[in-house]
Amino acid sequence: MAALLVPRRVSIACLKAVLAAAWRGLWRAPVSTPALAVAAVPAVVGTLILAGLLQTGLAPMVLPMAGGFLLVGPAAWPVFLALRRAGSLRGAAAALQGVPRGLWALAGVCLLLFLIWMSDAATVYSFMIGGETGIGAERVAWFLLLTSVMGVVLALIVFCIAAFSVPLLLDRRAGLVPAVMASVKAVFTSPGAMLLWAGVLGVTGIASALCPLLLLPVLPWLAFAGDLLYLEIFPPDHGLPDIPTTHQD
Repeated sequence: MAALLVPRRVSIACLKAVLAAAWRGLWRAPVSTPALAVAAVPAVVGTLILAGLLQTGLAPMVLPMAGGFLLVGPAAWPVFLALRRAGSLRGAAAALQGVPRGLWALAGVCLLLFLIWMSDAATVYSFMIGGETGIGAERVAWFLLLTSVMGVVLALIVFCIAAFSVPLLLDRRAGLVPAVMASVKAVFTSPGAMLLWAGVLGVTGIASALCPLLLLPVLPWLAFAGDLLYLEIFPPDHGLPDIPTTHQD
């Protein structure tokens, strides 16, 4: 691994500072309006999916579907990263032209894991609940517990491989394999902060998917925070913009 891709250790205090800075940055012109506009697309899609599941009597599948947003989230992350840096939709579109193939490959892996997750959840649903009527709350609870455990495992895999490889690939600082290796190493270099970061992503992501209107501010906020955290762990040569250095050696 190249010396520039050796991750720096960050503290929980750094993560809190990053989240606060990202929230302030989200509402700073001119990025706020286009960020909310981009987030409106998954918000509308999430609303339609949620309504469809409820109307077709598949309410127990709502939570697994909400968890699936965590698996496909990295595929949409480059849009918000480019938007935060460019400050406009036109600038973001220009920055995303000719993205590295490794980024497309990583997005494909996330989509594949999402499809695996949904097919597994649907299989478990068919065995435990199926089309039966009068299913007790206990069986539904066991279904949600089992699928939650399965979902956590897949979500942690995606988090480890994509948490920092996406911006590394977008910035063309590494190829696919070195970027994924650097991302995994960064996660294990700061286990406490990274576990908390994964928890923030999981809780806010699922809560927002269950109430899709929350996706409007939450998606860009988390994406901006992830970008600032990436700059702390893999700082560029010209220093750290937006937030003070709070890493721990």
